[in-house]
This record gives sequence, C-alpha cells and structure tokens, in this order.
Amino acid sequence: MRLRREPPVEVRGFLDDGTEIIGDLKFSDVLHLHGHIKGRVISEGELVVGEKGIIEGDVEVGILTLGGTLIGNITAKKKVHFLNTARIRGDVATPILRVDEGAMWEGSITTTLQEKSPEHFVHAAGEVEATR
Repeated sequence: MRLRREPPVEVRGFLDDGTEIIGDLKFSDVLHLHGHIKGRVISEGELVVGEKGIIEGDVEVGILTLGGTLIGNITAKKKVHFLNTARIRGDVATPILRVDEGAMWEGSITTTLQEKSPEHFVHAAGEVEATR
C-alpha cells in the first residue's frame, strides 16, 4: 500500500486573535484563523482554525482542521479533522472525518464520496461517545 502525499500548500491568509469579521468570508489556498468570524466561510481550499478561533456560521471548504469553536454546519469536499480542543455544534457532510479524543461535537454526519474517485470508499476513524 502506497501513501500519496500532496505537496505542502503555502499559507496565503492569517487572521490572528483579536480579529473579528462580521459577514461572509471567501478565500483561496490556505487560511489560518485564530480570530472570530460571524458569517459564512467559503473556499475550495483549506481552513485551519486554531484553539482560540471562533466561527459562528456555516463553513463550505475543501479541507477543515478545527481546533477552536464552530457553531454552524460544515460541508467539506475532501476531509474534516476535529482536534482534541475542538467544540462543534452543527451537522457535518464530508467523505472523511477524523475526531480526536477530547473534541466535543453535537450534530450529525453525512458521509459522501469524493468527487474525483467514485471507486473510493467512505473512511472514518476515531471513537464516538454519547453523553447526557
């Protein structure tokens, strides 16, 4: 079994802690967010949300790596990764979902096949624990 590695993508945008955007945000390539967004986030690229990052709105991206807080629905064309510091309230639609131990998530998941390769299977890793 060979692992395919994609070449690293250069970060084109960075919103630091203390930055607040009210309204929709559209970007390309890779964006690192450590601030606060109230609105939709749209991109074919990759969104990386740091531990202090907060999004209040729906997210539609190629890849999402979440370490902060997201209140809204997520649609990712390639994959979603919830880090152990992630806090999510919303539904997720993606072909690949990774949830690290410690992440807190309230919502449902819809798995989808990746657009490029219909022969690929839907993959999921991690554990799910229901609490009341």
